[in-house]
Amino acid sequence: MTKACEHDHDGHARGANEVARILANFEASCVAQGERMTAPRRRVLELLLTAGGPVKAYDLIARYGANGEAAKPPTVYRALEFLERWGVVHRIAS
Repeated sequence: MTKACEHDHDGHARGANEVARILANFEASCVAQGERMTAPRRRVLELLLTAGGPVKAYDLIARYGANGEAAKPPTVYRALEFLERWGVVHRIAS
């Protein structure tokens, strides 16, 4: 069986400074291309960057709220679709 992509999925959890830098750079790229980095998009990307590895959509939904409150599934799925369109994330077939 061949790998679906070329890179390793056993990533590392990033520290707060690195996450902030990546988010700021990505937001600047979005703005330069006429896109908005909405709060849900930012939160989903932040969760992915701090996870340190692959994350299921429903785990993102459960972790979305700052106080442990879940997000509505469409909110997370739309953010993931946006990030996938930009090439920042991709789906891993299971």
